[in-house]
Amino acid sequence: MTTILLAVVLPLLFLSTVASGSYFLLVLPSRWRRPYEESLALLDSDDRDELERADRLLGQAVNAGPRGRGLNRIRFAQAYVRAMLGTYEPARYSAAATVLDELVTAESRTKDTAYLELWVQARLENHDRVTDLYAEHRALLDARPQSRRIAAISHLQLAAGHWRRRETDGALHHFDRVRELGELTERIPPEVNDLQLVKGVQAVFDGRADEARDAFGDARKRSAERDLPTVEAELGLLVCDWADGDPHQLGDWLAQLAEQVERRPPEDGSGPQLLTGIALLRLLALLREWLLRPALSGAPSADDFEEFGRRTDALRETDPELGDAALVDGLVRYYFSASQPERERALAVLNGGTGLAKGIMLPEVLDLMERERALGGEGDAISRYLVLVGEYLEDPERSAEDQALYRRLKAKFTPFGDAGDLEEGAVPHQRAPLEDHRRRSEALRRRIELILYTRLRDLPDDDPAKHAVREQLAQLEQASAVYAEGAEVLHGAERKLITSTGQILLPEETDDQHRA
Repeated sequence: MTTILLAVVLPLLFLSTVASGSYFLLVLPSRWRRPYEESLALLDSDDRDELERADRLLGQAVNAGPRGRGLNRIRFAQAYVRAMLGTYEPARYSAAATVLDELVTAESRTKDTAYLELWVQARLENHDRVTDLYAEHRALLDARPQSRRIAAISHLQLAAGHWRRRETDGALHHFDRVRELGELTERIPPEVNDLQLVKGVQAVFDGRADEARDAFGDARKRSAERDLPTVEAELGLLVCDWADGDPHQLGDWLAQLAEQVERRPPEDGSGPQLLTGIALLRLLALLREWLLRPALSGAPSADDFEEFGRRTDALRETDPELGDAALVDGLVRYYFSASQPERERALAVLNGGTGLAKGIMLPEVLDLMERERALGGEGDAISRYLVLVGEYLEDPERSAEDQALYRRLKAKFTPFGDAGDLEEGAVPHQRAPLEDHRRRSEALRRRIELILYTRLRDLPDDDPAKHAVREQLAQLEQASAVYAEGAEVLHGAERKLITSTGQILLPEETDDQHRA
């Protein structure tokens, strides 16, 4: 009986087991495997309709209830086809990212899933996510060379954003990562190497000295690490020390920087501009040395001017069309000139600087030169004096004695000046009311000051000639104020002032001047 029972039951159990195994191993897998395999044949297509059909087939495969590795394979194919459909419908990129998240949660990242996730995040323009993924899973992603290029693109995008916002440190960080990746380095703008320098310059103009020093220090460090010239960064550091530094030491530092530029010119061709800036700063450093000398220590010596000449010549050599050398040279020599010839040579230097391509344009200097041309030299002063004497000689209000004096003065000064081309002042030759005489006295004051300017400006304030002119000008003003009491008072003050002016122009003593 038992034997019969076993003979019946065992075959039934075997058939049941075979049937169950066939169902789970053959029937169920066939429900998802068939659409899955059909979809694989469509994944390489660029046709949108075929990609849509592949996505539907993969949806059927998922609904068929696959498990384990089969489900993961379907999910990966589904993420891939949706990523491809993102070309036609960008929203599909987000759908692909969602499927990838589920797949990564179910199993750890593989080379394929890591690369597809990197690609999808790049299409979504999640550049921060792309760079983080590459940094975290570089070991997996480096198996595909294209991964480096994707990461480089995202770093460039992030760097550009920082650059637009003037976030120098952030831009430099991402540009450095691009260099490390070795991809798309030609897309890095040449100006990137100057970002720290630009940051330092802006900080200098804003008065943020500590930030400027840090920026220039970082720029020098970066250049040294990449074996690039550090001259520009060191110039920035020198500018930070300019206000409080020792001018002599600054000059020596600048000389060393000039040697570095000549020994190793920058590849971008900025060597001449750097040498020009360095030469100008060296010249100004010398002037600062002079300014720091003790008070009343005297004018610069011949040796000082010799060094000054060497530095101005060095500046001219670096850029012959730059007017700065003429500007500094002319103004310094004008300031220290002890005679009219020296002053005229200084003005000639300034005038030469205005004719250069990058010449002198400072309004104050141009005004100084214009005034000097208007004043002229001592010969012009005598010519103006002759015009003044001639006007008073022709004035009918003058006494015979005054007219005789003016004739003698005109005869005396005529050999030394020519008044032919000078315009005469508007002095009335007929009797005029009191207010006109006051205006005439003021005009006379201005004309006398103009005539004597070139002679008196080099004299000390306590010089007798300056004192006499000031005193006689005061008398003229007083005489004009009391003109109502008698014209002779005013005429006498004018006569004294004119004869005193002649005495200053031609100092030799005469009997006529003593009688006056």
